[in-house]
Amino acid sequence: MFKRVMEKLQRSSIESDLKPFKRTLTQIDSFSETLKSLCDDELKAQLQSLCASISPPMNIPTQVKIFAFVSEISNRLLGMRPFDSQMLAGLALHDGYIVDMKTGEGKTLAAAAPVIVNALAGRKVHVLTFNDYLAKRDSHFLQPLYHFFGLSVDMIQAGMSGKQRKKAHACDIVYATAREVGFDYLRDQLVHYKQQKVLSGLDVAIVDEADSILIDEARIPLVISGDIHQNNDQLTHIATVIKQLDKTNDYAVDEFSTSVHLTESGSRKIEQQFGCENLFDIDNLPLLTSVNLALHVEVLLVKDIDYIVKDNSIKLVDEFTGRIAEKHRWPDGMQSALESKEGLPVKKEGQTLGSITLQHLMCLFKKVSGMTGTAVLAAQDFEQLYRLKTCVIPPRKPCIRIDKPDRVFSTKAEKIIAICNEISLIQRTGQPVLVGTPNVRESENLYALLVEKGIECCLLNAKNDEQEAQIIAQAGALGAVTICTNLAGRGTDILLGAKDTASNIQVKKAGGLHIIGTSRFESRRIDDQLRGRAARQGEPGSSQYFVSLEDKLFNHLGQGGLLSGKSDTGELLSNARISKKIAHGQRVLEGADLDRRKALYKYSDLVEQQRQMIHQLRNDILLGEGAEQFKSKVTPRWQSLSTVVSDEKLNEALNIVVMHAIDKLWVQHLSEIDYIKEGINLVGTAGTSFMLSGNEPYHVFVQQVQQVFEQLLAELKTVVVDLFNNLAIDENGINPNSELFAMTKSTSSYVVADNPFDAVDRQFIASIWKKLKLA
Repeated sequence: MFKRVMEKLQRSSIESDLKPFKRTLTQIDSFSETLKSLCDDELKAQLQSLCASISPPMNIPTQVKIFAFVSEISNRLLGMRPFDSQMLAGLALHDGYIVDMKTGEGKTLAAAAPVIVNALAGRKVHVLTFNDYLAKRDSHFLQPLYHFFGLSVDMIQAGMSGKQRKKAHACDIVYATAREVGFDYLRDQLVHYKQQKVLSGLDVAIVDEADSILIDEARIPLVISGDIHQNNDQLTHIATVIKQLDKTNDYAVDEFSTSVHLTESGSRKIEQQFGCENLFDIDNLPLLTSVNLALHVEVLLVKDIDYIVKDNSIKLVDEFTGRIAEKHRWPDGMQSALESKEGLPVKKEGQTLGSITLQHLMCLFKKVSGMTGTAVLAAQDFEQLYRLKTCVIPPRKPCIRIDKPDRVFSTKAEKIIAICNEISLIQRTGQPVLVGTPNVRESENLYALLVEKGIECCLLNAKNDEQEAQIIAQAGALGAVTICTNLAGRGTDILLGAKDTASNIQVKKAGGLHIIGTSRFESRRIDDQLRGRAARQGEPGSSQYFVSLEDKLFNHLGQGGLLSGKSDTGELLSNARISKKIAHGQRVLEGADLDRRKALYKYSDLVEQQRQMIHQLRNDILLGEGAEQFKSKVTPRWQSLSTVVSDEKLNEALNIVVMHAIDKLWVQHLSEIDYIKEGINLVGTAGTSFMLSGNEPYHVFVQQVQQVFEQLLAELKTVVVDLFNNLAIDENGINPNSELFAMTKSTSSYVVADNPFDAVDRQFIASIWKKLKLA
């Protein structure tokens, strides 16, 4: 009974009744039939007449007609008439759903109709893609369609100038990554003149790969920082000393390899090297911090798994896509410690000027919808985090992929041998094989073994992802073997036969693309995304996962009672219990991740509320409103300057002074919050249960953060008066080279990667693993 109730509650976040959309689709099809007989000029004239009659909000009959026009015009301009499944997906997107639409079903074209309907209704539409490549590809592909409707479209790419960004954001439709939109939003909070702003509003967002953007990256902060150099002279010396420590006696690692600490012997060696009596004395806190960071990155971060070294710098790897995670940096000095470990130039650590999480950024849009191939497994997250329901769109053709049972082995070595043998057997049949690995190191090791066995194959990972298009183009060729890190969010179809018609037929006869996963991921969604590369649009295909009891997942799940009954190759003869344990572990971890996101959201939400308050005040000043409350405080100086400086220039100077004071105090506020986070004992004897139940540490955090925010507001007028009274102001106003502009003159943007050594996360994850082991 309880199980049925829970299943019903879980289903409540998923909409599978498509009858209302199908009724609308019937109306669309009916009107679309009347358009087919029109010549291009007649079609355009009728469309212009319809568009001229639109007055927001757009009524339902007009929406139906626009969808029909999109269908007909897409067929004429692009040679592609949207299938019913794509039109149903478009209707669901327009109604604000997260659409579950399997990979290969044409999500790009499905989004066109809702984008056009919203844009014609006078709403600014941002289509948020997973990466710059998809933003460029999709905007260019649909540009002729949008232009036919009289709509402007552009894209945002990393590295664009402010002028280019402003031009793009001025269009009716903008394609960009959520990160680039977030960085533009943060930069707009720092400008001193309204004409410097690039964003023209956040209204409607349609999100591609919605689970990756709205869930996997939801709590990751986007940061704008000022380039302020910090002294890193000691870091290289510290890294050298740490490398010389004895791993047996000088430090200890916890059972989950998530934490390391110096032993008494290690502490003595550090004290001798740096000439301090007590490393743990308060006066030695900076040294202790640097030593701990160096120890963590030396012992716990593994090259080619957690990061790679490319172009003489540290590159983080996105665990979901296998690509280099551009602009991602580890926080709290960890990036600098890692650069020292690898003997690389230590880059500047910037002072944070502004920050926002992707989850809070998405909440700034008035309307959000999205699409992905694995929405059902994340439906609960979408509803609880964003109040968005998930709508399931059946595939145009039934999926005939054969998902074979997992093959489970005792050790990784036995598993890899079996994978190599399996690839060798399959390649002889001509069936192409795509092998998905969890990290760069494993992909390279497997590639080397296959080459040694004389098996011709291609390798795609973060070290050569610039060759992605070329490698993927051949991955479906007859007999091809492609080794890659995870392929989620790459937006590229693998064509059977690699565009060769004769080979296409042969590959289909051989069984289509075969997927091999070299280990299970902690999320079922990532498993399904890899599988989804095969058997698209009704084509044949197959998949199978190879698992070992030494994989990361099993290191934490435990192996109790699983080793009974195995073959000479180390393969377990009965894996039903193991499959059940994997499924259970993945469900527990997914639930734990949701709890963690919700709990951490509580902490970031308070700061976000304060940020919105302070930046609303700043924006009012930027627009020439709200400065009057400060004017009376600087009356004597104002009067003395008014004889030589115009009121216009004085008002401009006061506005700039107020905005600078706000920025200065906000930067200090962010630093204070970091100190509060460090100072509160977030992890108590109950693990992270306080985060879920709202116990004392959270209340202390709220109390202290509110206190420092009130101090900020109280100090603002004093800081404004001091700045204005001591600032050089002449008939031209403030000198453009004034220190007031220095803080924001040179800025950089980056994404704060999850800190693998964060105390809260570490204890949270460890407590979950322990529960799984006991299950």
